[in-house]
Amino acid sequence: MPSNCTFPLGLTANGRRAFLACTTAVLLLPTSAAFAQEWPEMSFRLTMTVSAEEPLGQGISHFIDRLSEETGGNVSVDFFPSGQLGQDLEIFEQISDGTVQMHASGFGINANYNSFFAPWLFRDFDHVQRVLDSDMAQGWNDALSAEQGVNVLMAYPRAARHITSNGRPVVTPADLEGLRIRVPQIPILFDAFTELGADAVAMNFGEVYSSLQAGLIAGQENPLPTIAGFSIQEVQEYISLTGHVLAPEYIYVNVEWWDSLPDDLSTLMQELLVEGQQVAADATAIAEEEILANVRAAGGTEIVDVDVEAFYVAARPILDRIGPEHLGEETYRVIVNLAD
Repeated sequence: MPSNCTFPLGLTANGRRAFLACTTAVLLLPTSAAFAQEWPEMSFRLTMTVSAEEPLGQGISHFIDRLSEETGGNVSVDFFPSGQLGQDLEIFEQISDGTVQMHASGFGINANYNSFFAPWLFRDFDHVQRVLDSDMAQGWNDALSAEQGVNVLMAYPRAARHITSNGRPVVTPADLEGLRIRVPQIPILFDAFTELGADAVAMNFGEVYSSLQAGLIAGQENPLPTIAGFSIQEVQEYISLTGHVLAPEYIYVNVEWWDSLPDDLSTLMQELLVEGQQVAADATAIAEEEILANVRAAGGTEIVDVDVEAFYVAARPILDRIGPEHLGEETYRVIVNLAD
């Protein structure tokens, strides 16, 4: 690979675009050039708790196929989507002990990586990426490596979370007042909704559909693929496009295994994971558009555009007060400073 295509961990947005352009040119070389490299014969385990059909799964499947293609089949992946080897907490133990080598998940391995669930704090995925590229996040990774033998290689974008409701749409922050809404028990997310006036309820997700149907709660919040995947729109009058959480998906690796790979192989794998990132981003955008079109065509549930900026303004003083407590003073300060 040309020296100017070296992959640096923690690329900026412009750097990622330049890197993709450079690596694309290299990967378009004749297949024989790719196979000229002597790749070791090996396999490794890669897990996900979501299905291979979801956007994250499409990005990871692209990575797997391209890795086989680029190495002439010498490097293969034993792929276990849909939680076949366990849920996230179980898999984190398996990554630590080396029985699983790579895991793709939106579940934060510790509180640091759940900071991205702070609502109306992150502006876009570039903002998320700037935080992950920061010295602070490198410190998170160093500590994670030392304590659990795990590293976060990179992040993939994930569909934003939106609010669904009965009785009234959530168009402005005032519409949250008194709304009985199920919110996951992630402290920064749950407490922010409560401080904004919502009657936030802790509830297992498996109970949400029936509770909405029975009127025990009036709303919930989730990404569009989750809303549609569990038919939440069947028991909700409104989907308000609040886009309040932009938490990403993470690519975790066992550090000892990753460090044992030949440099040219680990570089190739990172390049192909970047390709997969774009595949996942494109699939997410397509899925969201298709879901909105299908909901509109079915009728019965109104798609509502909201004044998102008003939510950022309303949430900021609340987050300034509770953010340092929940996320840590340094984490909150870095996130805010990297907003622009």
